[in-house]
Amino acid sequence: MQNLSSGFHDFINEAEMSYVSEINQKLEIFYQQHGDWSILKNDEQRWRRLVGVEGEVNDKPDSRSLSQPSDPTGLSKLLQTQRRLSLYDVNQNVVVGLEKMSDNAFSQTIQVDGVVVGWLSFIPSQLAEQSPANDFLTQQYFSYSLIMIAVIFIAFMTAWLFSRLLVAPITTINQETTRLIRGDYSARIKSSTHDELSQLSESMNVLAETLQKNKTERSKWMSDVAHELKTPLTVVRGQLTAIQDGIFQPDEQRLQVMMDQIDSMSYLVGDIYQLSITDIGGLSYRKSLLNPIEIFVDIAHGFEAKAKLRGLVIESSQINSSSLLNPCTVLADKDRMIQLFNNLFENSFRYTDAPGCIRLSAEVNSSARKVIIMIEDSSPSIPKQDFSRVFDRFYRVEQSRNREYGGSGIGLALCQQIVDAHQGTIHVESSNLGGVKMVVSFPIYRGEI
Repeated sequence: MQNLSSGFHDFINEAEMSYVSEINQKLEIFYQQHGDWSILKNDEQRWRRLVGVEGEVNDKPDSRSLSQPSDPTGLSKLLQTQRRLSLYDVNQNVVVGLEKMSDNAFSQTIQVDGVVVGWLSFIPSQLAEQSPANDFLTQQYFSYSLIMIAVIFIAFMTAWLFSRLLVAPITTINQETTRLIRGDYSARIKSSTHDELSQLSESMNVLAETLQKNKTERSKWMSDVAHELKTPLTVVRGQLTAIQDGIFQPDEQRLQVMMDQIDSMSYLVGDIYQLSITDIGGLSYRKSLLNPIEIFVDIAHGFEAKAKLRGLVIESSQINSSSLLNPCTVLADKDRMIQLFNNLFENSFRYTDAPGCIRLSAEVNSSARKVIIMIEDSSPSIPKQDFSRVFDRFYRVEQSRNREYGGSGIGLALCQQIVDAHQGTIHVESSNLGGVKMVVSFPIYRGEI
């Protein structure tokens, strides 16, 4: 406020001093023309015209010299500077204005050719100190101060609210993440926004659901493995206990029962081992160019004797047709292909009631550049809603495909992983024979390894 008032005061003084300096120059010209101040002393109208109180009179011979001083700011009329001017001769005797030169606050000499010929005095304006402008400036300063305080307060509150809105979701995400770290996979983050933090919250929720699902599946996996191992161990222990107690004799039949159970555990452990090394990427594949249909046909011939013993018929007329024996090359691991088809045949043989039928078919889709191999069986079937689950580990449909048929429930899971490793697909469909159809497809080799 002080700086503003001081600047306003300096502006008024500067304007007045500029105006007074111009009057001083005009008085120097007037003195050069007339040689003394007597004309001004006796002619007040000339003085008034000279200092700009009245308009100029164009019919006077000295009108150019007596023309009004310029007033670009217009402050001289506002401040009435002309009325506060006084003129004194070289001896400081009054010509126009106050009687004593000392009554004026400011005086400056009037010189002609370096000689002092008079004095021009004036009383500075008191507008800056006494006018209503000071009160106005004071009120404005007070108003601006209040506005500034209000703006600062509003800005502070707005910043605080925004910081709370921004920090609160981050704090929530941090808390729920801590719960996940501690093993509480039920943690979920609720978000009502649609920004990047909301996307991060959704990603964290998906991660939590995945971890919770994996935990559940891991627990189920351990339970299933324990159960699968417990059953043959119980049988072997029961047989050994009976022989030890003298209830049974250790004949070939009893020994064969125990060997069968031990073989069952061996197969289970082998399957689990293969699944585990596949999960960690440790299952090796030595791929080469081969015809998967030929391998499929060879394995089918190997199962013909087993099919007769079980009362099943293998229909392979379609796959043996000349059109399907045309060259069809894929890039694959032969051992894994054999393992894949063996598992598919074992699955069909194990879960097809006698008398029954197993039908084999294959086709080469040239437009899609893939080979499709199918194996379907007669009843029993499985519910359609369980088609996507047959490749889950330890999956069984208890109503028709229960443990009395044998198997560990891991074979099809291995099939899924082998097919995926060859960039193929495998899925289950309903069979026209009353059972299920396994459909496997592989991409035909395009000359790129």
